[in-house]
Amino acid sequence: MAKRQRVDTAAAAVEIMKGAQREIAPPGHVRMDDEDWPFWHSVISEFAKSEWTDHSLEIAAMLSRSMADLEREQRMLRVEGFIAVRENGTTVENPRSRVVKSLTGDILSLRRSLSLHARARGGEAEKIGPRRAIAKAIEADNVLTDDLLAA
Repeated sequence: MAKRQRVDTAAAAVEIMKGAQREIAPPGHVRMDDEDWPFWHSVISEFAKSEWTDHSLEIAAMLSRSMADLEREQRMLRVEGFIAVRENGTTVENPRSRVVKSLTGDILSLRRSLSLHARARGGEAEKIGPRRAIAKAIEADNVLTDDLLAA
């Protein structure tokens, strides 16, 4: 397995700054509704802009939609209750609770696909945190955004 590129070199910093200039948006073929956007912004903030690929943006959009769906279904389940009463008076588990469980599983699977957990992101947490902090600091202090340097 190839080693991860170092982020504490000048060459890596330039590449991160260039990557930070790009617009992070869902692919045009993945439709997003208004309630999906807060989740999109939350998911996107997990990585430095320079880390996103076209495919990972597709997965991020799917994850955002699933999270919005889960939020809506959980709200409805709370109103309806976990137990539903049939017409004949017998009680059963509300079918919506299965939808909530399914969406929760889908979200966890999509998160794993994006490697939104410590080990998949590059090893143990003590290695990931500093790497991500350096990349985000470089993005925040990006000299390419002040129009003084040509990209």
